[in-house]
This record gives sequence, C-alpha cells and structure tokens, in this order.
Amino acid sequence: MKKIAGVSLYFLTEAEGGQKGLITEDFSTPVVFDVDQDLRFGLWSVVVKLHCKPSELRQAQGELYYLFHDSTEVPHHLLEPGNTFSLKTNRTIAKGRIESIIEK
Repeated sequence: MKKIAGVSLYFLTEAEGGQKGLITEDFSTPVVFDVDQDLRFGLWSVVVKLHCKPSELRQAQGELYYLFHDSTEVPHHLLEPGNTFSLKTNRTIAKGRIESIIEK
C-alpha cells in the first residue's frame, strides 16, 4: 500500500536561500521533517506531484510520497497531517505542510 500525503508547499526565493527559478513540474528530492531534524529515521527522497504550477506567491498544492515507498524501512509514520517538512537539494528549496493522507 502506498501512503500519499496531500501537501501545501512554499518555494523559497533566492533571497531566502532557495532557487532562482521555480520548479513547475513533478520532481523528486530529499525531505527532512521538522519532527526528525536529526534524521533518526534516515534521509529519504520523496516524489512531489504538483497539482498546478506555483502561484505568484510561490505557493502550490500537490501530493508527496516516498520514492522507495515499498521498502520496509521507510518511515511512513512521518506522513501525518500537520507535520511540516523541508525539501532539499544542496539548499532548502521548499517548505511544506501535510494537509491530508490517502492510501492506495
């Protein structure tokens, strides 16, 4: 079963430490949850599927799930409504919040 989180995202501006250009298509990147800053459960990559391109305010809605969602080691318990997270590359590119959960 795949656990999918409905998320709200804010893409940081370059001045805030983010990227100059906005991501406008689905992507995969590492995630760090605010409740697991020290990465006790490891550093995992997620897939982000955007419902639409980010707004002028750099906000977007989408779905998020672990890239290797079938692995028994994946910390699915971190995908809970209300949990906040950062999407990373060599910098923080976006911050987000889990709004809902869907299981497929």
